[in-house]
Amino acid sequence: MDRGKRNAVIAALAFLFAVLLVGTILVTVSAPKEDLSWVPTIDDYVNDRAGVLDPGDAYDLEMFCEEVEFNNTCQIAVLIVNSTGAVGVNDYALKVFEKNGIGQEGKDNGVLFVMSFDERAWRVVTGAGISDILNGGRLTEFQLTYLDPNLESGNYSKGITLFVYAIGLELVNNYHSSGGGGESYPIDFIPLNWWQLGLAIAVFLVLMVATRGRAFLWIGSIFLGGRGGFGGGRTGGGGSRGRF
Repeated sequence: MDRGKRNAVIAALAFLFAVLLVGTILVTVSAPKEDLSWVPTIDDYVNDRAGVLDPGDAYDLEMFCEEVEFNNTCQIAVLIVNSTGAVGVNDYALKVFEKNGIGQEGKDNGVLFVMSFDERAWRVVTGAGISDILNGGRLTEFQLTYLDPNLESGNYSKGITLFVYAIGLELVNNYHSSGGGGESYPIDFIPLNWWQLGLAIAVFLVLMVATRGRAFLWIGSIFLGGRGGFGGGRTGGGGSRGRF
């Protein structure tokens, strides 16, 4: 390919990239977002807002969940509330997962356990990336072994702790984070080659000039909006539920 054709191809790619980027930004900014202001933001792994867990168990669970994430990037969150109101524990758990983005972005390897104590109901929501490991059958096995017997006997703290331990150990033993062995990029977490990175920077600078700096705010809202204290993971709606 001669130089003129190569430059034409590069220019066409740059134009297409710019159009796609602007289109994505405009759609993201203009699309109406669901109001999730009523959904709690959680920053810790263990969030007991009903005083159900013994302090020692709460501390041990916090350390355990931190160790799980350190070992294989999976994120486990526990949220215990008195009531979910008219929403119900099922939808409430899904919205908490969605708002806080539990799990790593792109890996979707998060787990959320929600208990509504006054309603005597609980729900586990799993990320799309680990639904095969923590499938309904496996979660039911953990429920029957650890959770149900202790909830029935009033040992709520013990039952929750053992149940979450079983979930975490299942992930440690069976989840293997993807990555490594792929193409080498100038910046590890940005999957672009040098020329692609340069093109992206050039397009960004053009947008900055054209929008008088507003592009920076748009892009910032995409990357920083509504993820809580976790990693941006998504759920496929899998998990399990129960009453006690």
